[in-house]
Amino acid sequence: MGVKYSIIIPTLNEEYFLGQNLKRLKSLNGDIEIIISDGGSSDKTIEIARNFYAKIINSVKGRGTQLNTGAKIASGDIFIFLHADTYLPVNALKLIDDLFEDEKVQIARFKLGFDFQSKLLDLYTKLSKYNSLFTRFGDSAIIIRKEFFYKLNGFADRGTFEDVEFFNRASKFFKIKLINQHVESSARRFISVGVLRQQLLNIFLFTGYLFKLDKSTLSFMYNNVSTKKLNNALIIFLRFPKTGEVKTRLAKTTSTDFAVKFYKSCAENIVKNVKKISGINRFAFYSNEDEKEKITKWLGSKLFYSPQQGADLGTRMKNAFQKVFSTGAKKAIIIGTDVPDLSIDIITNAFNLLDSNDAVIGPAKDGGYYLLGIKKMYSELFDGIEYSTDKVFSETLDRMEKLNLSYQLLPELQDIDTEEDLIRWLNESNHHDIKKEIKLAYETI
Repeated sequence: MGVKYSIIIPTLNEEYFLGQNLKRLKSLNGDIEIIISDGGSSDKTIEIARNFYAKIINSVKGRGTQLNTGAKIASGDIFIFLHADTYLPVNALKLIDDLFEDEKVQIARFKLGFDFQSKLLDLYTKLSKYNSLFTRFGDSAIIIRKEFFYKLNGFADRGTFEDVEFFNRASKFFKIKLINQHVESSARRFISVGVLRQQLLNIFLFTGYLFKLDKSTLSFMYNNVSTKKLNNALIIFLRFPKTGEVKTRLAKTTSTDFAVKFYKSCAENIVKNVKKISGINRFAFYSNEDEKEKITKWLGSKLFYSPQQGADLGTRMKNAFQKVFSTGAKKAIIIGTDVPDLSIDIITNAFNLLDSNDAVIGPAKDGGYYLLGIKKMYSELFDGIEYSTDKVFSETLDRMEKLNLSYQLLPELQDIDTEEDLIRWLNESNHHDIKKEIKLAYETI
């Protein structure tokens, strides 16, 4: 088709997302130029854009204004207006090429998807397939022919609802086409404000827009909403309890059925307990992407869900921390589900210890750790460590000391990987919610 695309991204302090987004965009197979229209970033946004050789133009702050400013230097035949925290599918240009081969098609958008899943976010995703004033947002990307963009005189000069207003004007001339694939947009605003609270705010603001409330007032309200005090994030690493895929070392000398029962009981007990902890966001990172429906049905609400990403455990944990910090978390803790004595008190204490320390870590008796908490990203705590060995805890501690981090140790706990671990735990005198149940199941193997 020989089409050139101009991808125009408005930015304001987007260092968390921009690098990964530009990396993905650079891998797209097509003739593209990337334009960053910056509204005065004070973080590493501009440096990141330069590293990826994107065109950079400074603009007055305000998304509508920034998008128009970026369009002024765009040379493409088709403009793609994209948020910094929205990722296009890998075959995006092929999908756009196919759709825009029809010269009657002037404007389109993708379906909306999120980087985390929850019941309300999933509802947004389902509703995005409908074409209405209430489902067309810039988060889904706006794809438009250059000539039609200028016929519409660009975006309105406003900081909010510039996308809704633009789609509405465009729909009076042409149908807004829907590309039958999802973008992945950040749920950070829903997470930091609270999903239900953000939804109520969206309804309030949208009502204000429909009743033509002053645009500067709407923009102020949108940008200055006070977030809930949910600065603490708890990451739970787990997998669906499938026979033959959990607690394989324990299963070798007991049975696969018992291993599944043990894992399932521990995971359910830990999730039940963390749901009782107030003032935190809870993130369940599951091991296989195709487990999503099973995992969400199993563990239910009060969790944000996301697949783990990475070739090894260290990379997967690092990516999970980075993803959670991108939502605005100030303190983040990661735990697993194979330490039955991990309690609410230990987790709560770990968050409290982070008030006066850079890190907190809970050693496991096998030489690993069952909990790690940090207040900012330290990739060195994960890169190059060989996991599933008895050196993990000591090597992580060495890394903390080399980084000159202040840290606190939590009580040493037993994780259960083998039958020997299980027997030792069952014979300990401490009371535990599920010990009686596990002991009975073990004795009846």
